[in-house]
Amino acid sequence: MRILPALVVALLAVSVTAPGRAAPDFLTPARADAPTEIVVLEAPGCIYCTIFRRDVLPAYQTSPRAAEVPIRFVDLNDEKAGSLGLTQPVDTVPTFVILRNNEELGRIPGYVGPETFFHGINYILSRN
Repeated sequence: MRILPALVVALLAVSVTAPGRAAPDFLTPARADAPTEIVVLEAPGCIYCTIFRRDVLPAYQTSPRAAEVPIRFVDLNDEKAGSLGLTQPVDTVPTFVILRNNEELGRIPGYVGPETFFHGINYILSRN
């Protein structure tokens, strides 16, 4: 199985530095200078959302991709989630939605682990 070199380096950096869990940012608006973003739709008490934040988020935040495609978190129960430009309902949390100018390019439903997450994000972005 082939692993992207940047992912390996990012995972090694995370395992060495062991950063703390990222603080929730449910209300963070999209960055005006970033037309493409990943929105993580999650719900309070979601164990897989917590696992994503612990096991995948630090690697993503230190990757080169994070600079060009920032990630933010939205509570699925928040009424603001309805204004995200989604093409279909969300029935699994976490769901990772890639938006460009508030239009959905693709999504990854559910926690899929670090390798599949990175491959999925790269695939969706390469198609658009």
